[in-house]
Amino acid sequence: MEKKRLVLFLTALLIFIFLEERHSSAESDIIQIGVDSANVRSEPAMTASVISSAKRNEQFQVLKEKYNWYQIQLSDGKKGWVASYIVTKGASDSPASDSLASSSQTGTITADHVNIRDTPSLSASIIGKVNNGDQVNITSTTNGWVQILYQNETAWVSSQFVHTQSSQSTASTGDFVVILNEGTNIRTSPSTSSSVIAQGSPGERYPLTGREGEWYKISLVNGNEAYVASWIVSSSNDTNSATRDSNSLNGKVIVLDPGHGGIDDGTTGVQGTIEKNITLQTAERLAKKLQQDGATVVMTRSTDTYVPLPSRTNHAHYHDADAFISIHYDGSHEKSAAGFTTYYYHQNQKQLANSINNGLANSISSKNRGIRNGDYFVLRENNQPAILLELGYLTNTYEESLIVTESYQQLAANGIYNGLLSYFSS
Repeated sequence: MEKKRLVLFLTALLIFIFLEERHSSAESDIIQIGVDSANVRSEPAMTASVISSAKRNEQFQVLKEKYNWYQIQLSDGKKGWVASYIVTKGASDSPASDSLASSSQTGTITADHVNIRDTPSLSASIIGKVNNGDQVNITSTTNGWVQILYQNETAWVSSQFVHTQSSQSTASTGDFVVILNEGTNIRTSPSTSSSVIAQGSPGERYPLTGREGEWYKISLVNGNEAYVASWIVSSSNDTNSATRDSNSLNGKVIVLDPGHGGIDDGTTGVQGTIEKNITLQTAERLAKKLQQDGATVVMTRSTDTYVPLPSRTNHAHYHDADAFISIHYDGSHEKSAAGFTTYYYHQNQKQLANSINNGLANSISSKNRGIRNGDYFVLRENNQPAILLELGYLTNTYEESLIVTESYQQLAANGIYNGLLSYFSS
């Protein structure tokens, strides 16, 4: 009888311990988003498709943990994965940034063409723009955004572009880096050859802990330190550097060569995209960015016309180009072929190829096929620093669907631009 009671007692005790551990585990397996906008992916990998996004301080129950990723349950019933480096473990009863911090003061805009949005989000509609030196009336702040009065209505602008009397003291005690482009590589050390430990998304902010050369040292949500290239992000304390970089292309002559044209269509994509059209679109986006930075841009063609190869290289020689960039998109019988490639021919072109390839690697998330020696007429017969870019495969269904988007072409233009900045400053 005593033995039976002992067995029952031990059984009840084990059940009690199990329930307590289960309750404790459930509480500890709550994660909280630690960045402004977190990608939720279909699989625990940076290459997996983005199926949703989560905002700062949103909390989720962890379903699984794998490869430093957490599987979570979304409100629409779907399951997705978020990287551990952008979350914190444990629930918070009162996330500080869920509520607006009221204020009543005047701010000064610190850059030109700053977007004003109808809600505090990078995906919100743009309802206007303000410029450097403009005064705005601030009514409140939240999550790195300030609410202002614009045309007698409330609107929002990113706090990184607004200077107030209090913002100066805030920066001195907590500088930060803001991710500007999708797929920005966050690395283990300050080098483009170092391992990528994460890829940032637009709007994510990380504490700035130091600087090594042209790289920022940042602190991830999990407390680990990492590095991101300074030329592809915005920093709260680097206005002087931004000014210096923005003038570094001033007076440079850049010849842009949109591949093919006229009777020469180039590659045709799986979904019917014609290469000659997309190369011109990309070149036009890049030209606009370079011209805004003071560069003189010469286009070998600006319409759908056929331009012989000797005429293209003659543009580089006649204008004594500081750089010649021929823009193409690739094709292959192997439908799985993907990624971007940078070609050069002469040794005096290799440094330009390296710089722009690195710029692209830090801007677009496509596979980097590296720099290669290419026996192309526009490179072989060119005395100027010249490269030929294949910015993706139109014969790859997935890559073609990216290439035709404005965002991909703009990211490619940003990468080339940043590569030129690096090349001319080296």
